[in-house]
Amino acid sequence: MATVIFIGGLRQLTGGTEEVHIEAATYRAAIRELQLRFPALTDSVLEKFGVAIDGAIIHSPLLETLDHDSELIFIPKIAGG
Repeated sequence: MATVIFIGGLRQLTGGTEEVHIEAATYRAAIRELQLRFPALTDSVLEKFGVAIDGAIIHSPLLETLDHDSELIFIPKIAGG
């Protein structure tokens, strides 16, 4: 199962959950599963976060596939000025 790690503000939206395991083969399927478990993780909330999959920051993750042992970490996006 893939592992999803929530850091910072996302934990408030997951009831304090820091880590979950999901059965998803794609990033899109992972998002659907997470939103079923945690309805507060809306699309508008998640668009404020980037995602690292297996240690690599992915700028456009929608088409990414996941391995059985993948790790996803949602990280706040930073804005430049």
